[in-house]
Amino acid sequence: MRSKRWKKIFTFAPVYVFLLGLVFFSVFPSLWMFLTSIKPPNEVFTTPPRYWAENPTLDNYNRVLFESRIPRAFLNSTLVSAATGLITLLLALPAGYGFARYRFTGAGLLSTSLLFGQMLPAVVLVIPLYIVLNKLDLIDTHAGLIIANLSVTIPVAVMMMRSYIESVPRELEEAAKIDGVGNIGVLVRIVMPVSIPGIVAVSIFTVIHAWEEFLYALNFANSAAVKTLPITLAEFSGQFKIDWGGMMSAAVVISLPVLLLFLICNKYFVKGLSDGAVKG
Repeated sequence: MRSKRWKKIFTFAPVYVFLLGLVFFSVFPSLWMFLTSIKPPNEVFTTPPRYWAENPTLDNYNRVLFESRIPRAFLNSTLVSAATGLITLLLALPAGYGFARYRFTGAGLLSTSLLFGQMLPAVVLVIPLYIVLNKLDLIDTHAGLIIANLSVTIPVAVMMMRSYIESVPRELEEAAKIDGVGNIGVLVRIVMPVSIPGIVAVSIFTVIHAWEEFLYALNFANSAAVKTLPITLAEFSGQFKIDWGGMMSAAVVISLPVLLLFLICNKYFVKGLSDGAVKG
């Protein structure tokens, strides 16, 4: 019995070592970011680099939270991300349900159009979006950033919701219709409760995308009243000097909400992605 146990340990030992290596490789950048954020300037630039902070300090966080534009940018990113996630979900859920349950003329063309929009690099869409937003007088506004993000999140969210709803048994909807529930009632009372994992997955995807989006925010936001966190974070890097302590502290502050969101909704997020990929 003991020999079998040791044989099993030696058999799986390389797998465990490999997995531990992957975990370390994934976690090390975040750990280095945090350690840099609590180092004084004289320790940041030491050669060879010191992996631990010998004299940890919170001065960098004090500057980021009370002497920089990060708090205002945090509010801007929260507004843009929340609005993008909410609007995307309100549009993607009924659209995904329509694609999944109804056959109508042009359905294939519309599905292809959604995929085609995702094949184009974001930089290709910057000029057309700028022209449209400029015509609507939405440059340097929160609404302009939200619309720009929606152009990316809605197609992906619709495809995700369609794939997830296709995995929901039709018998549930048919039973509700026999009881006299209409199409909208079926969507709200039957499909939505069953599709919670898919809805959570779509919500997390859209919120994280809007939270970390850089290209559109760089081109469509000019003032501090509208700039989001990625743009404000980049301002810690000057032409001749980079404030590494401040930048890493700001990066920690930016990362925490996303990390907490993912940890809280991790179970639903993984289930939504796996179930939604069955027929995607």
